[in-house]
Amino acid sequence: MKKNIVSKIYNLSRTLYKYKVPIVPKFLWAFNRIFFSCDIPYQADIDSTVTFSHNGLGTVINKKTKIGSNTLVMHHVTIGGNMGKTSFNGKEEIFAPIIGDNVICGVGAKVLGPITIGDSAKIGAGAVVLKDVPENCIAVGIPAKIYKNK
Repeated sequence: MKKNIVSKIYNLSRTLYKYKVPIVPKFLWAFNRIFFSCDIPYQADIDSTVTFSHNGLGTVINKKTKIGSNTLVMHHVTIGGNMGKTSFNGKEEIFAPIIGDNVICGVGAKVLGPITIGDSAKIGAGAVVLKDVPENCIAVGIPAKIYKNK
């Protein structure tokens, strides 16, 4: 699938962020948010081969999220974490999802919490995923039920 403008802008802002260039990554993030109605922060660790369909329309991603290669994220997808206390330092920290390689997140899917989505998994349209999805499985429904992919 061809790279779209949102992916290119994210990749540029992520590269500038890694090289500690001030202000420009924030400007690029704001550009994506205003013109494409998507919140894809430059702090998120998203592989450069990830594709956002429909220019990421309505997509919201937590800044601590990790997304692997060749993943397709459809429009109106939410990939978010939750707040929680850690016993080590007593500070509140965000625990965000980790998404593997070759995953497809269907339209309007919600992936919430400190969970892992395995390689080649598929998240159905409108699914609300609250627990880990093993590799080569399909998650559908509210809350998502996991089915083995044959």
